[in-house]
Amino acid sequence: MKHTLRAFALGLLTATSLLAFAYSQQGVNEAKATDPSKAEAKALLEEKGYVVVTENKWTKLNEASSGKETNSNTQKEQAEKEATKNTASEPSNVKAYKLSIQEGMVPEDISQALAENNIIEDAEAFRQYLTENEFSRYIQIGEYTVVNQMSFLEIAKIITR
Repeated sequence: MKHTLRAFALGLLTATSLLAFAYSQQGVNEAKATDPSKAEAKALLEEKGYVVVTENKWTKLNEASSGKETNSNTQKEQAEKEATKNTASEPSNVKAYKLSIQEGMVPEDISQALAENNIIEDAEAFRQYLTENEFSRYIQIGEYTVVNQMSFLEIAKIITR
């Protein structure tokens, strides 16, 4: 038994020594590869489709692009101001209505009241919208101010708070 154990240990030691030697020799071959020079690196990058720029040129390009962005932002602001002036000068046909929802009212009653006061055009479509999107289960009792320019979703969110 003693001889078998010694032979096994000697085999492990030999295998470990051979693997360590092979591993150390492999690392030497890989270390011989050198880093490319600046010219080689630039050529390789350009070949792959990249653009190589110095730091000074990069800074100048960034400054120029930020100047263009500020000009476009001021133009957008001016356009928005003109648009608000145009909408403010037009007469608006906004009609508000104070909707009173009481206990026992169903979506049909609410949609009918909104249609009678010209807040919505189609009472049946609004009732169907409330039912299909499950707003009808969450309608709250109270008084709500609604406007004729609101969408079905906006009205539904107001009355289901």
